[in-house]
Amino acid sequence: MKDYPIYIKGTGYLLLFIMVIFILVAGSTILIPVSLGILLTFLLMPVSRWFESKRVPATLAIVMSIFLMIILLGGLIFFLSTQIMSFSEDLPLLNQKLTEKFTELQHMIAVNFNVSEQRQIDWLEEQMIGVMQSGGQIFGNVFSATGSFLAAATLIPIYIFFFTFYRHKFIDFMKYMTTPDKHEWLLNVMHRTSQVSQKYLVGLLIDISILAVLNSIGFLLLGIKHAILLGVIAGMLNIIPYIGVLIGSIFPVIIALLTKDSVWIAIGAIGVCVFVQFLDNNFITPKVVGSAVSINPLATMLALLFGGMLWGVAGMMLFIPYLGMLKVIFDNVEQLRPFGFLIGEEDKLKAKKKLSKPQ
Repeated sequence: MKDYPIYIKGTGYLLLFIMVIFILVAGSTILIPVSLGILLTFLLMPVSRWFESKRVPATLAIVMSIFLMIILLGGLIFFLSTQIMSFSEDLPLLNQKLTEKFTELQHMIAVNFNVSEQRQIDWLEEQMIGVMQSGGQIFGNVFSATGSFLAAATLIPIYIFFFTFYRHKFIDFMKYMTTPDKHEWLLNVMHRTSQVSQKYLVGLLIDISILAVLNSIGFLLLGIKHAILLGVIAGMLNIIPYIGVLIGSIFPVIIALLTKDSVWIAIGAIGVCVFVQFLDNNFITPKVVGSAVSINPLATMLALLFGGMLWGVAGMMLFIPYLGMLKVIFDNVEQLRPFGFLIGEEDKLKAKKKLSKPQ
Protein backbone atom coordinates (compact mmCIF):
# COMPACT_ATOMS: atom_id res chain seq x y z
CA MET A 1 0.00 0.00 0.00
CA LYS A 2 1.39 3.41 -0.99
CA ASP A 3 2.53 5.59 1.91
CA TYR A 4 0.97 9.03 1.32
CA PRO A 5 2.29 12.23 2.98
CA ILE A 6 0.75 13.03 6.34
CA TYR A 7 -1.07 16.13 5.05
CA ILE A 8 -2.85 14.02 2.41
CA LYS A 9 -3.80 11.43 5.02
CA GLY A 10 -5.01 14.17 7.36
CA THR A 11 -7.14 15.74 4.64
CA GLY A 12 -8.62 12.37 3.77
CA TYR A 13 -9.49 11.61 7.39
CA LEU A 14 -11.05 15.06 7.80
CA LEU A 15 -13.21 14.67 4.69
CA LEU A 16 -14.25 11.20 5.85
CA PHE A 17 -15.18 12.60 9.27
CA ILE A 18 -17.29 15.37 7.72
CA MET A 19 -19.04 12.88 5.44
CA VAL A 20 -19.81 10.58 8.38
CA ILE A 21 -21.25 13.48 10.40
CA PHE A 22 -23.45 14.51 7.46
CA ILE A 23 -24.74 10.95 7.04
CA LEU A 24 -25.42 10.60 10.78
CA VAL A 25 -27.46 13.81 10.83
CA ALA A 26 -29.32 13.33 7.55
CA GLY A 27 -30.18 9.68 8.20
CA SER A 28 -30.79 9.86 11.96
CA THR A 29 -34.41 8.71 11.73
CA ILE A 30 -33.29 5.44 10.14
CA LEU A 31 -29.83 5.07 11.65
CA ILE A 32 -30.87 5.40 15.31
CA PRO A 33 -33.20 2.36 15.40
CA VAL A 34 -30.83 0.41 13.13
CA SER A 35 -27.89 1.18 15.45
CA LEU A 36 -29.94 0.16 18.47
CA GLY A 37 -30.96 -3.01 16.64
CA ILE A 38 -27.30 -3.88 15.99
CA LEU A 39 -26.41 -3.40 19.67
CA LEU A 40 -29.32 -5.53 20.82
CA THR A 41 -28.32 -8.16 18.26
CA PHE A 42 -24.90 -8.39 19.92
CA LEU A 43 -26.58 -8.76 23.30
CA LEU A 44 -29.05 -11.41 22.17
CA MET A 45 -26.61 -13.44 20.06
CA PRO A 46 -25.46 -15.63 23.00
CA VAL A 47 -29.08 -16.25 23.99
CA SER A 48 -30.01 -17.28 20.47
CA ARG A 49 -26.98 -19.57 20.24
CA TRP A 50 -27.91 -21.16 23.57
CA PHE A 51 -31.39 -21.96 22.26
CA GLU A 52 -29.83 -23.38 19.09
CA SER A 53 -27.50 -25.55 21.21
CA LYS A 54 -30.65 -27.08 22.71
CA ARG A 55 -31.68 -28.11 19.17
CA VAL A 56 -34.19 -25.31 18.78
CA PRO A 57 -34.52 -24.31 15.10
CA ALA A 58 -32.57 -21.15 14.28
CA THR A 59 -35.63 -19.10 13.33
CA LEU A 60 -37.52 -20.08 16.47
CA ALA A 61 -34.43 -19.46 18.61
CA ILE A 62 -34.18 -15.90 17.31
CA VAL A 63 -37.89 -15.27 17.89
CA MET A 64 -37.68 -16.66 21.43
CA SER A 65 -34.66 -14.44 22.17
CA ILE A 66 -36.47 -11.34 20.95
CA PHE A 67 -39.61 -12.28 22.88
CA LEU A 68 -37.56 -12.74 26.06
CA MET A 69 -35.99 -9.31 25.54
CA ILE A 70 -39.43 -7.71 25.09
CA ILE A 71 -40.68 -9.31 28.32
CA LEU A 72 -37.67 -8.09 30.33
CA LEU A 73 -37.80 -4.62 28.80
CA GLY A 74 -41.55 -4.39 29.38
CA GLY A 75 -41.09 -5.38 33.02
CA LEU A 76 -38.41 -2.73 33.48
CA ILE A 77 -40.57 -0.04 31.87
CA PHE A 78 -43.55 -1.04 34.03
CA PHE A 79 -41.42 -0.91 37.19
CA LEU A 80 -39.98 2.51 36.34
CA SER A 81 -43.39 3.86 35.36
CA THR A 82 -44.79 2.93 38.78
CA GLN A 83 -41.91 4.75 40.44
CA ILE A 84 -42.44 7.82 38.25
CA MET A 85 -46.19 7.81 38.97
CA SER A 86 -45.48 7.65 42.69
CA PHE A 87 -43.10 10.58 42.33
CA SER A 88 -45.65 12.60 40.34
CA GLU A 89 -48.19 12.19 43.16
CA ASP A 90 -45.79 13.99 45.51
CA LEU A 91 -45.10 16.85 43.11
CA PRO A 92 -47.68 19.21 44.72
CA LEU A 93 -46.07 18.67 48.14
CA LEU A 94 -42.58 19.12 46.71
CA ASN A 95 -43.71 22.29 44.96
CA GLN A 96 -45.09 23.63 48.23
CA LYS A 97 -41.84 22.82 50.04
CA LEU A 98 -39.84 24.43 47.23
CA THR A 99 -41.94 27.60 47.51
CA GLU A 100 -41.32 27.75 51.25
CA LYS A 101 -37.56 27.29 50.80
CA PHE A 102 -37.55 29.92 48.07
CA THR A 103 -39.37 32.39 50.31
CA GLU A 104 -36.79 31.83 53.04
CA LEU A 105 -33.99 32.36 50.52
CA GLN A 106 -35.62 35.58 49.27
CA HIS A 107 -35.83 36.92 52.81
CA MET A 108 -32.19 36.04 53.50
CA ILE A 109 -31.02 37.82 50.32
CA ALA A 110 -33.13 40.89 51.15
CA VAL A 111 -31.68 41.12 54.66
CA ASN A 112 -28.04 40.37 53.88
CA PHE A 113 -27.60 41.90 50.41
CA ASN A 114 -30.16 44.72 50.50
CA VAL A 115 -32.03 43.43 47.44
CA SER A 116 -35.77 43.79 47.83
CA GLU A 117 -37.97 40.76 47.36
CA GLN A 118 -39.89 42.55 44.60
CA ARG A 119 -36.66 43.13 42.63
CA GLN A 120 -35.83 39.45 43.01
CA ILE A 121 -39.29 38.45 41.75
CA ASP A 122 -39.05 40.83 38.77
CA TRP A 123 -35.63 39.42 37.83
CA LEU A 124 -36.88 35.84 38.10
CA GLU A 125 -39.92 36.63 35.96
CA GLU A 126 -37.66 38.01 33.21
CA GLN A 127 -35.52 34.89 33.34
CA MET A 128 -38.56 32.59 33.31
CA ILE A 129 -39.98 34.31 30.22
CA GLY A 130 -36.76 33.62 28.34
CA VAL A 131 -36.67 30.03 29.57
CA MET A 132 -40.29 29.42 28.57
CA GLN A 133 -39.75 30.86 25.09
CA SER A 134 -36.70 28.73 24.39
CA GLY A 135 -38.07 25.78 26.34
CA GLY A 136 -41.22 25.65 24.22
CA GLN A 137 -39.19 25.34 21.06
CA ILE A 138 -36.91 22.72 22.62
CA PHE A 139 -39.92 20.75 23.88
CA GLY A 140 -41.48 20.83 20.44
CA ASN A 141 -38.30 19.58 18.81
CA VAL A 142 -37.86 16.85 21.42
CA PHE A 143 -41.50 15.78 21.09
CA SER A 144 -41.24 15.62 17.30
CA ALA A 145 -37.96 13.69 17.41
CA THR A 146 -39.33 11.31 20.05
CA GLY A 147 -42.43 10.62 17.98
CA SER A 148 -40.35 9.87 14.88
CA PHE A 149 -38.04 7.61 16.87
CA LEU A 150 -40.91 5.67 18.47
CA ALA A 151 -42.48 5.16 15.05
CA ALA A 152 -39.20 3.78 13.72
CA ALA A 153 -38.52 1.83 16.95
CA THR A 154 -41.36 -0.56 16.17
CA LEU A 155 -39.06 -2.00 13.48
CA ILE A 156 -36.24 -2.76 15.95
CA PRO A 157 -37.37 -6.37 16.65
CA ILE A 158 -37.49 -6.94 12.89
CA TYR A 159 -33.98 -5.51 12.52
CA ILE A 160 -32.74 -7.81 15.29
CA PHE A 161 -34.31 -10.84 13.64
CA PHE A 162 -32.75 -10.21 10.24
CA PHE A 163 -29.35 -9.15 11.62
CA THR A 164 -29.20 -12.41 13.57
CA PHE A 165 -30.68 -14.60 10.86
CA TYR A 166 -28.33 -13.27 8.15
CA ARG A 167 -25.22 -12.96 10.31
CA HIS A 168 -23.40 -15.60 8.23
CA LYS A 169 -24.26 -13.71 5.06
CA PHE A 170 -22.69 -10.57 6.51
CA ILE A 171 -19.54 -12.54 7.29
CA ASP A 172 -19.42 -13.92 3.75
CA PHE A 173 -19.89 -10.39 2.41
CA MET A 174 -16.86 -9.19 4.36
CA LYS A 175 -14.84 -12.13 3.05
CA TYR A 176 -15.78 -11.22 -0.51
CA MET A 177 -14.43 -7.73 0.19
CA THR A 178 -10.94 -9.08 0.97
CA THR A 179 -8.48 -11.42 -0.70
CA PRO A 180 -8.41 -15.10 0.38
CA ASP A 181 -5.06 -14.76 2.15
CA LYS A 182 -6.63 -12.23 4.55
CA HIS A 183 -9.74 -14.25 5.41
CA GLU A 184 -8.27 -15.75 8.57
CA TRP A 185 -7.19 -12.34 9.84
CA LEU A 186 -10.62 -10.90 8.99
CA LEU A 187 -12.47 -13.67 10.83
CA ASN A 188 -10.23 -13.23 13.86
CA VAL A 189 -10.86 -9.49 13.96
CA MET A 190 -14.63 -9.93 13.53
CA HIS A 191 -14.74 -12.63 16.20
CA ARG A 192 -12.74 -10.52 18.64
CA THR A 193 -14.88 -7.46 17.95
CA SER A 194 -18.06 -9.46 18.52
CA GLN A 195 -16.80 -11.08 21.72
CA VAL A 196 -15.40 -7.90 23.26
CA SER A 197 -18.50 -5.91 22.27
CA GLN A 198 -20.77 -8.47 23.94
CA LYS A 199 -18.68 -8.46 27.12
CA TYR A 200 -18.53 -4.68 27.14
CA LEU A 201 -22.27 -4.17 26.65
CA VAL A 202 -23.34 -6.89 29.08
CA GLY A 203 -20.79 -5.71 31.63
CA LEU A 204 -21.99 -2.14 31.28
CA LEU A 205 -25.60 -3.17 31.92
CA ILE A 206 -24.59 -5.23 34.95
CA ASP A 207 -22.48 -2.34 36.25
CA ILE A 208 -25.37 0.12 35.95
CA SER A 209 -27.70 -2.37 37.67
CA ILE A 210 -25.30 -2.88 40.60
CA LEU A 211 -24.83 0.86 41.03
CA ALA A 212 -28.60 1.43 40.91
CA VAL A 213 -29.12 -1.17 43.65
CA LEU A 214 -26.31 0.21 45.86
CA ASN A 215 -27.51 3.80 45.49
CA SER A 216 -31.10 2.77 46.19
CA ILE A 217 -30.07 0.91 49.35
CA GLY A 218 -28.08 3.92 50.56
CA PHE A 219 -30.95 6.33 49.94
CA LEU A 220 -33.42 3.94 51.61
CA LEU A 221 -31.22 3.73 54.72
CA LEU A 222 -31.20 7.54 54.86
CA GLY A 223 -34.99 7.58 54.60
CA ILE A 224 -35.08 9.63 51.40
CA LYS A 225 -38.38 9.42 49.54
CA HIS A 226 -38.41 7.81 46.08
CA ALA A 227 -35.06 6.20 46.87
CA ILE A 228 -35.38 3.51 44.19
CA LEU A 229 -36.12 5.96 41.38
CA LEU A 230 -33.29 8.24 42.50
CA GLY A 231 -30.94 5.25 42.77
CA VAL A 232 -31.75 4.11 39.24
CA ILE A 233 -31.18 7.63 37.88
CA ALA A 234 -27.85 7.89 39.71
CA GLY A 235 -26.78 4.48 38.41
CA MET A 236 -27.60 5.37 34.82
CA LEU A 237 -25.85 8.74 35.04
CA ASN A 238 -22.71 7.07 36.34
CA ILE A 239 -21.85 6.19 32.74
CA ILE A 240 -20.75 9.84 32.40
CA PRO A 241 -17.21 10.08 33.81
CA TYR A 242 -16.57 12.48 36.70
CA ILE A 243 -19.64 14.70 36.31
CA GLY A 244 -22.07 11.76 36.22
CA VAL A 245 -21.85 11.19 39.96
CA LEU A 246 -22.24 14.95 40.50
CA ILE A 247 -25.41 15.14 38.41
CA GLY A 248 -26.74 11.93 39.95
CA SER A 249 -26.28 13.30 43.47
CA ILE A 250 -28.15 16.55 42.77
CA PHE A 251 -31.60 14.92 42.65
CA PRO A 252 -31.45 13.05 46.00
CA VAL A 253 -29.89 16.12 47.65
CA ILE A 254 -32.77 18.32 46.45
CA ILE A 255 -35.38 15.79 47.59
CA ALA A 256 -33.65 15.46 50.96
CA LEU A 257 -33.53 19.24 51.45
CA LEU A 258 -37.21 19.58 50.57
CA THR A 259 -38.56 16.66 52.59
CA LYS A 260 -36.19 16.42 55.58
CA ASP A 261 -35.58 18.85 58.41
CA SER A 262 -31.91 17.98 58.80
CA VAL A 263 -29.29 19.05 56.27
CA TRP A 264 -27.24 16.01 57.28
CA ILE A 265 -29.55 13.78 55.24
CA ALA A 266 -28.58 15.71 52.11
CA ILE A 267 -24.91 15.45 53.06
CA GLY A 268 -25.45 11.73 53.60
CA ALA A 269 -26.91 11.43 50.08
CA ILE A 270 -23.74 12.99 48.69
CA GLY A 271 -21.71 10.56 50.78
CA VAL A 272 -23.65 7.60 49.37
CA CYS A 273 -22.99 8.70 45.78
CA VAL A 274 -19.29 9.30 46.45
CA PHE A 275 -18.87 5.96 48.24
CA VAL A 276 -20.66 4.04 45.48
CA GLN A 277 -18.51 5.83 42.90
CA PHE A 278 -15.39 4.76 44.83
CA LEU A 279 -16.57 1.14 44.86
CA ASP A 280 -17.35 1.32 41.15
CA ASN A 281 -13.98 2.75 40.13
CA ASN A 282 -11.89 0.40 42.26
CA PHE A 283 -13.84 -2.86 42.44
CA ILE A 284 -17.03 -3.11 40.36
CA THR A 285 -15.95 -1.82 36.95
CA PRO A 286 -12.59 -3.69 36.88
CA LYS A 287 -14.33 -6.96 37.77
CA VAL A 288 -17.58 -6.64 35.82
CA VAL A 289 -16.72 -4.57 32.74
CA GLY A 290 -13.04 -5.47 32.76
CA SER A 291 -10.27 -3.92 30.69
CA ALA A 292 -11.23 -5.42 27.32
CA VAL A 293 -12.34 -1.99 26.09
CA SER A 294 -10.67 0.84 27.97
CA ILE A 295 -11.81 4.28 26.79
CA ASN A 296 -10.37 7.38 28.41
CA PRO A 297 -12.74 9.88 30.08
CA LEU A 298 -12.07 12.60 27.48
CA ALA A 299 -13.13 10.30 24.63
CA THR A 300 -16.20 9.27 26.62
CA MET A 301 -17.19 12.88 27.24
CA LEU A 302 -16.72 13.80 23.58
CA ALA A 303 -18.81 10.78 22.57
CA LEU A 304 -21.59 11.95 24.88
CA LEU A 305 -21.42 15.52 23.57
CA PHE A 306 -21.34 14.52 19.91
CA GLY A 307 -24.02 11.90 20.48
CA GLY A 308 -26.29 14.40 22.18
CA MET A 309 -25.63 17.04 19.52
CA LEU A 310 -26.29 14.70 16.59
CA TRP A 311 -28.91 12.24 17.89
CA GLY A 312 -30.12 13.69 21.19
CA VAL A 313 -30.63 11.34 24.15
CA ALA A 314 -30.45 8.29 21.87
CA GLY A 315 -27.02 9.40 20.68
CA MET A 316 -25.75 9.79 24.23
CA MET A 317 -26.73 6.18 24.92
CA LEU A 318 -25.48 4.71 21.63
CA PHE A 319 -22.23 6.52 20.92
CA ILE A 320 -20.31 5.16 23.92
CA PRO A 321 -20.75 1.43 23.16
CA TYR A 322 -20.05 2.09 19.48
CA LEU A 323 -16.90 3.96 20.46
CA GLY A 324 -15.91 0.84 22.40
CA MET A 325 -16.43 -1.28 19.29
CA LEU A 326 -14.37 1.13 17.22
CA LYS A 327 -11.61 0.89 19.83
CA VAL A 328 -11.42 -2.87 19.24
CA ILE A 329 -11.24 -2.40 15.47
CA PHE A 330 -8.66 0.37 15.76
CA ASP A 331 -6.44 -1.79 17.97
CA ASN A 332 -6.45 -4.64 15.46
CA VAL A 333 -5.93 -2.73 12.21
CA GLU A 334 -2.35 -1.56 11.75
CA GLN A 335 -3.19 1.73 10.01
CA LEU A 336 -5.81 2.65 12.64
CA ARG A 337 -3.88 1.80 15.81
CA PRO A 338 -2.94 5.46 16.48
CA PHE A 339 -6.66 6.23 16.82
CA GLY A 340 -7.04 3.32 19.24
CA PHE A 341 -4.17 4.72 21.28
CA LEU A 342 -5.72 8.21 21.20
CA ILE A 343 -9.09 7.17 22.66
CA GLY A 344 -7.63 4.49 24.95
CA GLU A 345 -7.17 5.02 28.67
CA GLU A 346 -3.48 4.13 28.57
CA ASP A 347 -0.89 2.69 26.21
CA LYS A 348 -1.42 -1.07 26.26
CA LEU A 349 -0.23 -1.80 22.78
CA LYS A 350 2.91 -3.46 24.09
CA ALA A 351 1.27 -5.05 27.10
CA LYS A 352 -1.42 -6.88 25.16
CA LYS A 353 -1.10 -9.27 22.30
CA LYS A 354 -2.50 -7.75 19.12
CA LEU A 355 -3.59 -9.29 15.88
CA SER A 356 -1.35 -8.36 12.97
CA LYS A 357 -2.62 -7.65 9.51
CA PRO A 358 -1.20 -10.11 6.97
CA GLN A 359 1.14 -8.79 4.34
